[in-house]
Amino acid sequence: MVKLRRRREFEAVLASPRQAIVSPLFVVRLLGRPDGPPRLGIVASRKALARAIDRNCAKRLVREAFRAAQHALPPADLVVQVRRDLARATRTAARADLAAIFRRIARSHPRASG
Repeated sequence: MVKLRRRREFEAVLASPRQAIVSPLFVVRLLGRPDGPPRLGIVASRKALARAIDRNCAKRLVREAFRAAQHALPPADLVVQVRRDLARATRTAARADLAAIFRRIARSHPRASG
């Protein structure tokens, strides 16, 4: 799994008007790249989830869902932003929501076979 690490990488994705997929639990922003593996960035703010344990749990959940879906995803930078409603959702519902988002991205941006 390749991660976004630098501030400018996050800012490039967040500033891009290209695409955002909004669900009750997550906002996923996408910035396409010419090639390479998909890269993941996670934003779990204190405003969304006040307790550190909840933020860490949310990040683990996002990484787990990304690992399962990364081989179907296009070469792109993805930033997953956690929303407040995640605190009241079950893990099963959150996993299903993320899986649906990643499937939608994979369908709309097919990976080039080669």
